[in-house]
Amino acid sequence: MIPLSEPRLNGKEWTYVKDCLDTGWVSTAGKYVERLENKISSYTKCKYAVAVNSGTSALQIALQLVGVGEDDEVIVPTVTFIAPVNAIRYHRAYPVFMDCDDYYNIDVEKTTDFILKETVFKNGFSINRSTKRKVKAVLPVHVFGNAAKLHELTKLCRKRNIKIVEDATESLGTFYKTGEHSGTLGD
Repeated sequence: MIPLSEPRLNGKEWTYVKDCLDTGWVSTAGKYVERLENKISSYTKCKYAVAVNSGTSALQIALQLVGVGEDDEVIVPTVTFIAPVNAIRYHRAYPVFMDCDDYYNIDVEKTTDFILKETVFKNGFSINRSTKRKVKAVLPVHVFGNAAKLHELTKLCRKRNIKIVEDATESLGTFYKTGEHSGTLGD
């Protein structure tokens, strides 16, 4: 069997874990959390980085921040962990599943076609012609360290008032050819 994800602790990780356990700071606060946030912010060149207890929580917060709510729709790839779908349903919104490309990321061409052909832009929102719901966001998942090809999709989404919320849980350290980190192109 080839493991999908295997922990590798090569440095002082065990010392840090022991320090957390010894001091009782095993939570979403403490000196290590702040250090992590600062290092991630610096590494990705993002103004802010906020550590949360899970990727699901991060997606729930991000979807709330971009205004996804009840009866809205969010476009999500078919190849994903359940967290993006759970985060969408947490807001009583609906996932719209989109095919994936050869790298198992959301197929940007098919997503673009869907937005252009299956939605109408009305009163500042992209409305799904079939369901009459607002398409509020696209939630690409950068799987296995592969970044979804978002540059062109980002332009269209901005024109159509569709937010992009990236799930970069599996792609920290992945860069676009432009030098941008995956997870930094969305809203």
